Amino acid sequence: MAAGVELIGGDPAQADLETLGLIGNSSAAASLKLKFMRAALGAAGGASLDPKTLLNGYLDAIAGPSGKPQITWPPMDDFARGAAALGSGWVPMLLNLCLLALETQPSCRSMTLQIKPDNGLTVLVEARGAEGRTSMVREELIAAVAGQVPPALSAKTVHGNIAGRMVRAAGGRVTLNASGSSVTVTAIFPKAGSA
Repeated sequence: MAAGVELIGGDPAQADLETLGLIGNSSAAASLKLKFMRAALGAAGGASLDPKTLLNGYLDAIAGPSGKPQITWPPMDDFARGAAALGSGWVPMLLNLCLLALETQPSCRSMTLQIKPDNGLTVLVEARGAEGRTSMVREELIAAVAGQVPPALSAKTVHGNIAGRMVRAAGGRVTLNASGSSVTVTAIFPKAGSA
């Protein structure tokens, strides 16, 4: 947006369609990111929020030259089971697990979400990167997700710590695993299905 405003300068009459388009696109992307972050961090809504719309909007906003990752969604009945088991914290927690997967696999080309109600509730988010790229998860991030953090969190671990806290607050545990070009975030809630 700053670049568009700079192109206009002090004279609004200098605004052409390309400049206005640049400002409009930047503003729309910022709005989508803000909506996602407000929902993920608990500043808006709760169980009534639509995770599909929010995640798709966020991915549109951050898409690079190769486009946004393709998402495979679970059936809507599974979303309903998650909401019934975890209440108003369900959507923010799910968005945080997706964001954690995206941050851990920055070259993400596809994302698969699974919600399994067997023996409680298991939520899996797999982020698959570009072919030929090997995924790995840093030890400090694994520690942050598990709540074993040093006194000073870093920019690379703070979100993992937040996601881990959300899952533990809902009675679950979360793990991160890398295999080939994929990173999988798994949240397990052993007692959620009996609630």
